[in-house]
Amino acid sequence: MAKKTKSRRAEMTLPLAVIGGMIPLGIRAYNGYKANGVVGMGDGVTSGLTGYSVFSKKFEWAAMSEGLLPILAGILVHKFVGGKLGVNRALANARVPLLRV
Repeated sequence: MAKKTKSRRAEMTLPLAVIGGMIPLGIRAYNGYKANGVVGMGDGVTSGLTGYSVFSKKFEWAAMSEGLLPILAGILVHKFVGGKLGVNRALANARVPLLRV
């Protein structure tokens, strides 16, 4: 008789590199909220992700360096460092809850 294997239910995990990449965008949104309220927060998020500021009506690379670029860097770190080097598999084997690189 064949041995029965237990099926593990997939658990939700949080990729820390991607979340870390969103921190500068959150700070940019908070500073925009302090300066101009909800409209400033919206401008901070959209200019951080697209580079275009509604207030100045200009495209700014510096704004993207505080929004989209850290998020993309976090995704690349998560994909290549966590996946290729086996860091995420080691965390799963150690049964560390909720965390991945």
